[in-house]
Amino acid sequence: MVYQQVFICSPELSSCLRHLTPMALVFLAQRAHVRRRRRTPQERVFRARTQFLNLPEEVVMQRYHLHPALIRDLCHLLESDLQPSTGRSHALPVYVKVTAALNFYTSGTFQTPAGDAAGISQASMSRCVTQVTEAIVRRAHHFIRFPRGRIQRRSAIQDFQRLHGFPGTVGAVGCTHVALKPPSDHEGRYRNRWRYHSMHMQAVCDAKGTLTHIVAEYPGSVSEEDILAQSSLAHMFQNQGNDEEAWLIGGSCYSQKPWLMTQIEDPQTSAEMKYNASHAAALSVVTRAFCCLKSRFRCLSRRGGSLQYSPLKVSQIFVACCVLHNMAVSHGLEIQEEEREDVSDNETREEASEEAEQARQELLRRHFA
Repeated sequence: MVYQQVFICSPELSSCLRHLTPMALVFLAQRAHVRRRRRTPQERVFRARTQFLNLPEEVVMQRYHLHPALIRDLCHLLESDLQPSTGRSHALPVYVKVTAALNFYTSGTFQTPAGDAAGISQASMSRCVTQVTEAIVRRAHHFIRFPRGRIQRRSAIQDFQRLHGFPGTVGAVGCTHVALKPPSDHEGRYRNRWRYHSMHMQAVCDAKGTLTHIVAEYPGSVSEEDILAQSSLAHMFQNQGNDEEAWLIGGSCYSQKPWLMTQIEDPQTSAEMKYNASHAAALSVVTRAFCCLKSRFRCLSRRGGSLQYSPLKVSQIFVACCVLHNMAVSHGLEIQEEEREDVSDNETREEASEEAEQARQELLRRHFA
C-alpha cells in the first residue's frame, strides 16, 4: 500500500524531511490519514420553526397586528419574489420571510421571541426584511392610489362631506418624522426642528384614513411647505381644470392656496368659527392615520429607537408600512385606543403644540405690533 501525501511546510521542515527514510514518510502519512478519519462530521442543527397559521388568532393579532387571513394573502402576493431560488432542504419558505419582516415592522427590533420562534438568526431576519420590503414597495402603486378622474374624486369628496362635514375635499395632507441614524457626510440635513435626526415623510389620506399619496424622500430639515411645493400634488392641482372644484386641507404649517384649505387665523364671525371647527375635524383624519401607522408598526416610532439604515432603506420601510396600513384599513382592522396611546411618541402632540404656539405668537404680533 502506497500513500501519497503533500506537505506544505517551512524550508527548515522540508530539509528535515529529506533525511527521513521512505518508511518514516509512510508512517507520517498513515497518522495523518487516521486523524482525518477520527473527525466526525458536525451535522447542522436547525431550530424548529413555528408557523403563524398554527397560532391562535389573538396571538397572531397581538404579535403582527394583522389578521392571519391578511398575512396569508400577503404571502401569496409576494410569493413570486420571495420563493427560494435554490433547492436546499432548509431554505427559508415564504411565510417565514414575511412573518420575520412583519415582526420587525411591529417591534422595531430583531431580538424578539417572535424571531426565535421563526427559527432564524438576526442576520437572516435582516435579509428577510430587505427582501420583503423591496417586494412590497414594487407593488405599492396597487395599494396607494390618489383619486383621479371625476368619479373617484366625487366619491372622496362625498366621504369627507358625509363623515366630517367639510365640502370639496379629496384628501388631508400632513407630515411626520421617522427617526434614523444619519449619514456622516450629511448629518446636518437630517436634523429636524426637534433636534433629532429623521426623514420627513408627507402623506395624504382620505376620509377613512387610507393613505392615497406618499412622499418619502426628504431629510428632516426640509419643511412641510417645501415638500408639498416640490411634490407631484402641487403640479397636479395647479393644472386641474376650472370645472373641478376639489382641494386638499392642511394644517397651519402650510400657506393658503387655491387648492389647499387651511384654518382661518383669529376667526371673528360665527361662519369663520364654524369653518375652523369643520376644518379641524376633517384634518384630524391625517393625524389619526399617522398615529395608527406608528402604533401598528413601531419601527417608525421613536419608541422603537432610530432606524439603523440608509435614508433610502428607511424610505422603503415607510412605504412598505403604508401599504400594510392600507391593507389593514381595507380589512377593517383598527388599533385599540389603549395601544394607540401607549406607543404615541409625543411627536404629534409636539407638532400640535408648536402649531398652536405659532398661531398664538402671530395673534400677539398682530394685536400689539
